[in-house]
Amino acid sequence: MSELSEVLGALMVNLVHARRMADEETAAVAEYYKDNPLLEGMSLPRVRVPELTIDMPLTFDKHTPAKDAQLNTPSVIHKSLMDQFKASIADEEITTDTKKFQAVFDKEARLALQQISDNRKNGDTRVTKEAVLRGVDNAFAKALKKSAANKEIPFENSNSVNKAIRHRVAQVALKTQANPISLEASATTSAVKENSTAANSVRLHITLREEGLEWATSAEDGKLTHRLQPE
Repeated sequence: MSELSEVLGALMVNLVHARRMADEETAAVAEYYKDNPLLEGMSLPRVRVPELTIDMPLTFDKHTPAKDAQLNTPSVIHKSLMDQFKASIADEEITTDTKKFQAVFDKEARLALQQISDNRKNGDTRVTKEAVLRGVDNAFAKALKKSAANKEIPFENSNSVNKAIRHRVAQVALKTQANPISLEASATTSAVKENSTAANSVRLHITLREEGLEWATSAEDGKLTHRLQPE
């Protein structure tokens, strides 16, 4: 018995490795053709599977409902981000008086975190780490403008402080992670025969399409950059 995601994932992973094995054999054949004067001018045989359709029986044995992430308390998140704020200001060796900036950011961050917490309690939105990060980002931007720190602190320094705060908040934002819905299924022939009923058995008809990627190399700012792109 496995999760349905594992069954589907195994099918896709094995198709990827089938393509790899075929390409490795094509590479070996290419070497053979190159060394054979009668074959070197011929095109190389290359087998691809652009589309694979699978029809297989499954039985669903267990269903586990999804579980939303649990937000940490606003006070815990706020303490962590303010501790990081003070540490990052020191690390960046910012000599400008930052008391007003800190006070405004403290207030804006509290308001943003409380708003996110209230929305979660009211059921208006699902809890996500990104929502917390964006709330803190907005609070940081407002504090920079309201305190006029954006005119005194170089952008590179304030941006470094903001990044450090984001990293810290990302670590403490959620008390527990979200768990997606889980379906446990059996795909082996014996298990399907033994446990199949009208209520839990289905036929899975799935089509997998292959999309090839290739490495592209380009020179940027004096260094080589390698990217994967569609064939």
